[in-house]
Amino acid sequence: MIRKKEDLAYVIAIGKKHDYLPVIGQLRAQVPSPGDYRLLGLVKDKDIVFYYRKENSWVEAQKLIVDIHDIYKRTPFPQYLLDVLHNSRVVLFGLGSMGSRIALILARSGVRKIRLVDPDYVSIENLSRHESDMFDLFRHKVDAVRERILKVNPLAEVDTYPFDIFSRSEETKEKVYEGVNLVIATTDRMAVQQRINYDCWRRKIPALFAGCYDEARGGEVLFVLPGETQVCLECLRGGAGEPERRGKIDYSRAQGPEDYQGEPGLASAINFISDVAEQYAIALLLRNEKCEMAKLIDPKNNLLFIGGAIGKGFYYLKGLSCFTKPFEFITPTLKGPWQECSTCQSKTEKN
Repeated sequence: MIRKKEDLAYVIAIGKKHDYLPVIGQLRAQVPSPGDYRLLGLVKDKDIVFYYRKENSWVEAQKLIVDIHDIYKRTPFPQYLLDVLHNSRVVLFGLGSMGSRIALILARSGVRKIRLVDPDYVSIENLSRHESDMFDLFRHKVDAVRERILKVNPLAEVDTYPFDIFSRSEETKEKVYEGVNLVIATTDRMAVQQRINYDCWRRKIPALFAGCYDEARGGEVLFVLPGETQVCLECLRGGAGEPERRGKIDYSRAQGPEDYQGEPGLASAINFISDVAEQYAIALLLRNEKCEMAKLIDPKNNLLFIGGAIGKGFYYLKGLSCFTKPFEFITPTLKGPWQECSTCQSKTEKN
C-alpha cells in the first residue's frame, strides 16, 4: 500500500514465518507514482533490506519495523487467553451494520479465524452505519469486511461465503460449520435465524443471536449453549412471543429480499447493542477459562434486553413489560424450554 503524499509505502510479508524477519514494515522513499513504483527486499544479516528504484539505480529505503503481535499488547488478556482467542474459529451470519462491527471487534480482540456469510452487497444507504465506505459500493459485504479485518491483522484467516448457504448443497453448509467454536447470527430474517439456531443445536455449537428493535430503540442478545441453556431461539420466539413493533418494518415476517427494507436507526444506537454482543461473544469463547470474562456466561440467564437512548416506554416483550428509562439492561427470568419447540424438544431432524 502506498501513501504517496507522505512518501510512505507499507510492506506486509505473509507466509512462512521466520522469527528473525519482520512481518510488517513501513518504508520512506521518494515514491514516483503507484504505477511506476518498484520495491526490492533482500535478506541480509537476518534482516530485510528494502530498495526502491530511483531513475537508473536502486536506493536503500528507510524503514521502520514493527512486531505484528504487539497489536494485542493493550488487550486485558494474558497470553494464554490470547492463545485461546487466536485458535478459536467464529462464523458470522449477516454482515450488516451489527455483524460488520462485531467481526471487526473480534479481530481487534484476538480472534484470527473468521468465516463471513452474507449474500448482500454494500449499497449507498449502508454507509451511514456500516463498517464499509464509499469505495466499497456494490462489493459483497463479506469482501469489504474481510479487507478491513486483514488491515487490522494480516495474519487472520478470513473465509468468505458471498451467497445463501442454505440454498447450496449440504456439503457447502457442513464446510461452513466445520471446526467452529462459536456462531454469531445477526441476520434480518427470523426464518434464517431459526434455521441457524437449529443447525447449531444439532451440531452442539454455541451460538449467539443479536438484533435491534424498531429504529434501534432497543435490542436483545441471546446465547445458546446446547445441553446447558434452557431456552433456545425458537423457545423464545414461540413461547415468550416477539417484541412489540411500532414501525412499518417487521423483520421477523420477511421471507425474501422483496419483503425486506432497512429499518432506520443511528449507527451509535446500533453499536450500543452490538458492543454488548461482542463482549458476550468473547466471553463465550473464554467460558472454560478462569477469567473475569467467563463469569459473564450463566446458562440460567442467557437472554439480555437492552434499551437504547429512546427506549423508554418501548416494550421488549409484548404485553409483559417495557423499558423504564434510557440505556436500561434487563435480564429476564425465563421458564423453559418451550415444550412445543421443534429445535431443542424434538428428536426428529428437519430437512
